Amino acid sequence: MRARNSKTACIKTLSKSELYDQREFNGVTALKNIMGSENRVIDAVFILRGSDVSCNASVTWYDARESHETRSEFRLYYESNPVTELAVPGDNIVIGFDKNNKLTCILFKTSDDEHQGIIEQWTRLY
Repeated sequence: MRARNSKTACIKTLSKSELYDQREFNGVTALKNIMGSENRVIDAVFILRGSDVSCNASVTWYDARESHETRSEFRLYYESNPVTELAVPGDNIVIGFDKNNKLTCILFKTSDDEHQGIIEQWTRLY
């Protein structure tokens, strides 16, 4: 699976808490390797694969434990948008930077031919 000419990306299956409770993804190693270790707001494009549904939205990459001396816990917060509103638990999301350094978030519905099944932890694609 190669997502929109991405130079680096990772994939995860969406959980209920990521979609409905928190609207953020925990930034474990695979995601942190892509996003880095500095707090920042990033303009991103969200795409529903196989459709015309897409939008631009800002996401916030931040350390939720920034004030803790020995612990960090990075998260990627996103605002509700037309693509994420179509997401349900079990769908896959691919997040990565394309060759132009644009953060791209691609939603793969469970019915999509390229849905990768259940991936409980962020996994680097390439």
